[in-house]
Amino acid sequence: MLEHDNLVLFNGFGGNMDTRINDFLHQFSPAPDIRLWYGGASLFGTLRGLKPEQAAWRAEGHDHSIWQLVLHCAYARYSVRRPFEGIREQGLFPRKGGYWASLPKMVNERTWKEDVDLLKNEHRLLVNAVMGFDPARLDEQATQSTRYIDLLWGIVMHDMYHVGEMQVLKRLYKLQMEQI
Repeated sequence: MLEHDNLVLFNGFGGNMDTRINDFLHQFSPAPDIRLWYGGASLFGTLRGLKPEQAAWRAEGHDHSIWQLVLHCAYARYSVRRPFEGIREQGLFPRKGGYWASLPKMVNERTWKEDVDLLKNEHRLLVNAVMGFDPARLDEQATQSTRYIDLLWGIVMHDMYHVGEMQVLKRLYKLQMEQI
């Protein structure tokens, strides 16, 4: 494990770590030099270099902007983390709107950085919760209908879906700006 830009990143096999947690961390929190199986960017790689205007832009026919997807991914981490910390009741996510939080009234570098930092913090908290979790419990029920291991792979798949969506939005934004 290594720390980079306030994130705990995975750069190889974790010694005595359970192989399922090891595999999860490899996909969910890869170090910058680790190439993911699909050959594309990680969530944080996708966000690198984005300006607030691009992150807040919404393509015609699309429900969400990249910024909204960032907040959504932060909420997903918050939601998945809570059972790993033994918290069963609904809590208060730092941004109003939870699952699909709204953009701040002011779209600027400061508010964009605050929301990316929220994502990074929720990411770090989830990774730490998983690393401190007893792997013997991964097949137990985390919720009434979901096992802990399913939460882990669910959030990996959730990220991959939204990373693809963000990459499409980045390309659409570029095309839109070229037409202006």
